[in-house]
Amino acid sequence: MSYTGQLSNSINTTEDKLLHSNLIKNWRNAFQHNIPVQGNFTLFNYINVSPSFNFTDRMYSKKVLRAWDSRLGKEVRDTTYGFHNVYNWSLNLSASTKVYGFWTPSRKLFGDKIQAIRHVITPTVSFSYAPNFGVRSYGYHDSYQYTDADGNVKLVEYSPYENELYGVPGRGKTEMITWDVSNNIEMKVKSDKDSTGFRKISIIDELGASMSYNAAADWHRWSDLSVRLRLKWWKNYTFSVNAQFATYAYELDANGKPYVGNHTEWGFGRLPRFQGMSQNFSFTLNPEKLKKWFGGKDDEEDEAADDGEGPDTDIESNMDDDLERGKHAAKKKKGNIAETDEDGYMRFSMPWSLTIGYGITMRENHEGKFNTNTMRYPYKFSQTLNVSGNIRISDGWNINFSTGYDFENHAMSMTTASLSRDLHCFNMSASVVLAPYASYNFTFRCNASTLTDALKYDKHSGISNSILWY
Repeated sequence: MSYTGQLSNSINTTEDKLLHSNLIKNWRNAFQHNIPVQGNFTLFNYINVSPSFNFTDRMYSKKVLRAWDSRLGKEVRDTTYGFHNVYNWSLNLSASTKVYGFWTPSRKLFGDKIQAIRHVITPTVSFSYAPNFGVRSYGYHDSYQYTDADGNVKLVEYSPYENELYGVPGRGKTEMITWDVSNNIEMKVKSDKDSTGFRKISIIDELGASMSYNAAADWHRWSDLSVRLRLKWWKNYTFSVNAQFATYAYELDANGKPYVGNHTEWGFGRLPRFQGMSQNFSFTLNPEKLKKWFGGKDDEEDEAADDGEGPDTDIESNMDDDLERGKHAAKKKKGNIAETDEDGYMRFSMPWSLTIGYGITMRENHEGKFNTNTMRYPYKFSQTLNVSGNIRISDGWNINFSTGYDFENHAMSMTTASLSRDLHCFNMSASVVLAPYASYNFTFRCNASTLTDALKYDKHSGISNSILWY
């Protein structure tokens, strides 16, 4: 169990009215409490059960009630000041286990190189519950009716706390059951390079699928089917792809236009409808990689050159090691001792990195012609190309840039450039956006996380005045 509290006071005014403002009437005051309670235990020695309970409470100093004045013909608002408490809670219960399967290939067909193949199946079932905080008894949401000039009766729904700092709980009851299954396949082979004499080769790092069912929903209780695949066949790259399969089928209205109905695809004897997939590729070029390619630098020297900054990419993730190192390539190395060459002069060093990323997405083209025979839309491919880089011109000085190309509009995407200076206790940065809308931003702030919001100076332009600064 833990506790997190946040106290906020906010006002939007001019400086001549600030000292004359009323704390209750002119300021937005809020105090939020969050108390998550979690547990974990093992059932029957094999099933891991994790119950959790989350409670969030918000305290406001005012609420605004809205009504329709038929005499004036407009909406009127009544602000009530005082102590107003707004809370919500939710429950969650999940259970998971692991099922192991081993297979030893035939020695006659595969020899003794392959020792065994292991298949791990991880099924997970979870249940979550949250009451409907949109009912009138809680008082978090309200409504009123009025008749417009044409004689039509209209309903306006609102929340008395909708403009408060921490918002209000959402509408709708949740009784969600989620299924997830994950598969991992590895192969153990003999290796002379490993001290143990064996090494593991990943065949399928993960092949998984997930789906959920909301028993409290009035319609479309089933969610779409999500499928994911991750392969780690390469040292510096992880192939990952995600795909979506729709549960509910298209139907035609009276005018022959398609819409997502309330009948499932398997109700018509069809498999879930493939909606699309996405895949991203990235590659980072830096001096260390060039030395490795053309200077005969071995892997041990390359690992020694790593400064250890950034996230650990050895864990199971979809991170490109080169990409993550490239993001930190322009940072100053630890230590203040300058490295010298054979003649005693300071060795020239200007770390840099260049990252090129390419993404392709396949999805349904709702602007295309609908096929009434297959009840499907045609598919559309979209591509993205991004280029980013950084360079450290000297200790404390860094230059970063990023740009891209929009294949659909045949134009350059957002292009930015920034210059930053590390001032030890403070950091100064200036950045410009060159496309599609020109703007600038200048920031001077304290590096300490506890003071970064208090000790800072920001100057920036918007869309309306960005044309004036240059």
